[in-house]
Amino acid sequence: MSILKIPYLKEMFSGDPANIAKRLMTSGVMIKIDKINWENFPHMPDVKVCLGYCDQRLWLHYLVTGDFVRAVCRDDQEPVWQDSCVEFFVKQGDIYRNFEFNSLGVCLSASGPDRNSRERLDKASMEQILRFPSLSIENIPSESVPTNWSLTVAIPLGLIGLEPGSQLIANFYKCGDKTKVPHYVSWSAIQTPSPDFHQPGFFAQVELAR
Repeated sequence: MSILKIPYLKEMFSGDPANIAKRLMTSGVMIKIDKINWENFPHMPDVKVCLGYCDQRLWLHYLVTGDFVRAVCRDDQEPVWQDSCVEFFVKQGDIYRNFEFNSLGVCLSASGPDRNSRERLDKASMEQILRFPSLSIENIPSESVPTNWSLTVAIPLGLIGLEPGSQLIANFYKCGDKTKVPHYVSWSAIQTPSPDFHQPGFFAQVELAR
């Protein structure tokens, strides 16, 4: 897989989620989360991510089609991977951080050298992560009906030690442990016997292009 180059988008934050999403779709780089890694979990909603960054933030715009939406978690650091969930894992040095979001934008994030030795991001830092979901508590669809949804998030570069020109390794995911049809799909392929996203050895090269 070639290096994923995320473009610089000057003065990205306008305060209007629709304009932000449009700019990411037109000027960012788009990837597909389309690797089915485990034959026991063949379900794959159509998932794309449009990426860009500005001086302060890394922007991710997820577009999900045909998902059986589960959205139980309401507070940050709850087990959002059990809901309809999109994820971004990034490694800098010996430490990697996971950013996991359900369809309402509720986030779980922690860092550490492996899946068992992790420290959760504190409340003040979590509040710096911007989230613009298309769904809300008031309009969560029935889980029996395939639904399209989107989520735009912006993660401060300082939270992951990034700056223009930074090279890193990362992976992007779509999952849902307790959804109607459990699934575990990735951008960069994972070769393990059973579902496990905490696998930096299978992250791919990414660059914040100048």
